[in-house]
Formats: sequence, structure tokens, C-alpha cells
Amino acid sequence: MEHGKRPPTERNNPRTSKIAEFDTYRIVETIHLEDIRAYEAVGCQLINIAKIVDNILKNFLKGGRVIYVGAGTSGRIGAQDAIEMWPTYGLGKDRFDYLIAGGEEALRRSVENAEDMENDAVTGLKMKNISNLDTVIGISASGTTPFVISALRYARDLGSYTVAIVNNPYSPMIGIANDSIILNTGEEVIQGSTRLKAGTSQKMVLNIISTAIAIKSGRTYGNMMIHMKAFYNKKLKQRAVNILVERYGIDEGKAREVLEKNGFNILYAMNEIEASIKAGKNDVMK
Repeated sequence: MEHGKRPPTERNNPRTSKIAEFDTYRIVETIHLEDIRAYEAVGCQLINIAKIVDNILKNFLKGGRVIYVGAGTSGRIGAQDAIEMWPTYGLGKDRFDYLIAGGEEALRRSVENAEDMENDAVTGLKMKNISNLDTVIGISASGTTPFVISALRYARDLGSYTVAIVNNPYSPMIGIANDSIILNTGEEVIQGSTRLKAGTSQKMVLNIISTAIAIKSGRTYGNMMIHMKAFYNKKLKQRAVNILVERYGIDEGKAREVLEKNGFNILYAMNEIEASIKAGKNDVMK
């Protein structure tokens, strides 16, 4: 394929063509400076991303799911974001899910041939029983991944809201999905290594989308994670204590006492405190 016809992520980066001759500091600095392009690419899409979040919310608030679909790095980024929604916001696989080419094995090791398995994408979505209430977000740096394209086509034909996240402005996924987020990060530091700034930009976008959905669907109190699964470890328990201390001005001992009584369920603990305040009881505030 001629250089000009390749996806930008597959082209050679003229700024790093001699990177093997750089000293260590200059290599580190160059990678950092190239990563700034990921930040800038996301910044150019903020209005578009906000519109897409609002579109997702229309069905999400009715019980619809968000399902990320990807292969390789993009698939693992989607899986990471979906998995973290449960401990952070109490949103499990019935709200945020993922489909990665090569299945669960691809989370642990590279399964490079899986991205060409178009039928596997359809089978995977069928097994998830997707409906027109669900949102399917296809993620691909090149924007040409057959697995992701197949998933978007199937979901779109079912009436699901579909979104393409790509790093190639000429991607065929743009014409398939209902909406697209085009992250023009350009050539990678190492030619074709899209786990670098292309992957960084994708992760930034998923952070924005999932966090905005959590906020708009009432999974936070202001900027506090009131649906966080705090019972898992000491760090999260202390974070829950901090939330109550900051919200109500009570001391740490009282906050921990109320949380322990409620199994470290932050929302239940807050409800108990609020009920005590409304009833005019002062014991919980001391």
C-alpha cells in the first residue's frame, strides 16, 4: 500500500526516524512530546464527545448497556474501562460490558489473528443478547479492523446506537456507525505501534465517556464515589471514611462506625446520617 493511502497510524513518523540514534533522555522526551498529540486530538473532539454521551444516556437511563468492542490494544482498553465501572460506580456487566477479539485469552496474551474473525464478533454480540437499547462502541486505531466493523454493522442493523472511535480519518467505520470520534494522533513514535499515543487517546476518551455517564446517571454525589465498593480493601474503606468526613464534618471514628454498621456501603451510611440529621439527632454528628 502506498504511503499516502495507509492509515496515519501505519505511516512512518519523520520526527522519530532516527530515534535509535538518540540518547536515552531524548528518547524519553520524544515519546512524551508525541503523547501531547493524543491530548490535543481528544481536545478537538470534546463537543462531539459530549453529544455522544447525551445520545448514549437516552437509552442508558432506560436500562440499556454500553458495550465496547475492540481487538488487541483497543480491545484491552475497552475491557479495562468496562471492568473498572463496577468497583468505582457499582455499574456491573449488565450496564458496561466488552467484547474483545480472541475472547478472554486475548486479555492475557496477544491473539493477533483474532481481529480478522468477523463472524466471532456477531456471535459474541448475539451471546450478549444486545438490543436497540444498547450502545455498541467500536474502537480501532486503524479503523479497518474486520472484527470491529462486523460488530458495528450487526449492532446498527439491530437498531442499537453505534459509535466508532478511530485514529484514522478515512476509516470505513465512520460510514457504518451512527456517530464517530476521530482522534487524529498521526504517526506513532515506532511505526504502527498503536499501543502508544493512539491507545492513549482512546483510553482518554473512554475515561471521559464512562465517567460522564456515571455522573449524569447519579452514581456520584458531587465528585464523590458514593457507589464505590468500599468493602474490598483498607484503602477503599479509608476513602469511604474520607467521603463521610468531608461531606458531614464528622470525625473519622464516627464515620468508620457508621460505615461498619452498614457493611461499608457508602450510600446506606449516608442515608443513615441524613435520617439522623432530619430527626434532629446529634449523636451521629459527634
